[in-house]
Amino acid sequence: MQRSWRRLITIMMQRETSLSELPFRGTKCQVCTGCGRCAGRYSVVSAQRLWDEKLPIPRAGHVRLVTADVGTTTIAMQLYDWDGGVETDFACVNPQVRFGADVLSRIRAAEDMSAAELMRREVTEKLEIGLEAFRMHLGPGETMRMVLAGNTVMIYLLLGFDPAGLGSAPFTAGHLEAAETQIGGVDCVTFPGLSAFVGGDIAAGMYACEMAEREELTLLIDLGTNGEMVLGNRNRRIACSTAAGPAFEGGVNRGVWGADMIHLLARLRQEHILDETGLLSDEYFEDGILIESVRVTQESIRAIQLAKGAIGAGIRILMREYGLEEDWQAVDRVVLAGGFGYYLRPQDAAVIGLLPPALVPKTAAGGNTALAGALRLGRLLWAQDAFGDTQKYRKELPRILGVSGTEVLNLAEHPDFQDLYIRNMYLE
Repeated sequence: MQRSWRRLITIMMQRETSLSELPFRGTKCQVCTGCGRCAGRYSVVSAQRLWDEKLPIPRAGHVRLVTADVGTTTIAMQLYDWDGGVETDFACVNPQVRFGADVLSRIRAAEDMSAAELMRREVTEKLEIGLEAFRMHLGPGETMRMVLAGNTVMIYLLLGFDPAGLGSAPFTAGHLEAAETQIGGVDCVTFPGLSAFVGGDIAAGMYACEMAEREELTLLIDLGTNGEMVLGNRNRRIACSTAAGPAFEGGVNRGVWGADMIHLLARLRQEHILDETGLLSDEYFEDGILIESVRVTQESIRAIQLAKGAIGAGIRILMREYGLEEDWQAVDRVVLAGGFGYYLRPQDAAVIGLLPPALVPKTAAGGNTALAGALRLGRLLWAQDAFGDTQKYRKELPRILGVSGTEVLNLAEHPDFQDLYIRNMYLE
């Protein structure tokens, strides 16, 4: 068994991996990178469909569309057929994780120019491996073009920009516009970002959810190593980011997925083994408790509480800044992005206070919203015959995507953050 797991992890770390290659346990890969691609195909938390993936892609000669999401933890890519369906996909762990699990660690590592170049080259090589795998699916004379989304730090490192300004006050980002580059001989356009810590992946998620086009008030929550949130509609949008750490991506309890941990904590709360402060009953305090083959310890509970406190504070500050305080009925829908959101049961999140109970029936899994937004942008560029000439659209893209006019909050400087952070660590 251990040998089998080592083999699968080697696959994920060293070569291309499609969903069809990995063994499944129920609806979940046995080795999950949290890329959220599976969630784009179906939802386990809601029957609500957020968008129709299979919309035909306007033909642009013999050019096929590829989308990519370069995340802090995972790189995910998809190749589409002419009907708008996913023909094949690719995912791997971002090799930069050896320089640190979070973006601040990568920024510090990039102070060494040789390390920065190595990080750029390693991610580029993974994208090239994915593109090479996709070439086997092309017809005679067909080529590819790619739309790529990523957080601001990942885009900086990919394009060779110095990320030093992103890592210290006043956290300035001089390169937020859409950019064109070439990877593995394939022309590529990147999403514009919103700020140093709200990047193009969130811009893509906003575009996928049509936040700048709809009257409905949407709360988009992307719970990964970084926790980004956007609240708004076509009239007003507010975004923020907070460091969730590795708790939601399997960084506690030896790789147990964060959504699974939240399910276990919800069970322990319901059975009165875990109190609202995060303390286990006396008999389990020292060694933890074995539940569903997972040993839940005080250390793993605290990791979830720290991440939950930051996310809960962020959500409530967005509501306050929007003038809604905690009027949860005013929110029309909640979209949970990524693999974490796909597996998270909103009912479990409500039991431990991660989501207010009033939002549970309004919550749906969005899957990988960065890829969904990239697909939508690809369709637009194809339809307007603008790919490869984004200079024509560069001034218009921020408005089209909803980037223009979106306010970005710095939670660390918000006067209510510390108090709300402590309050939201409680499991109630």
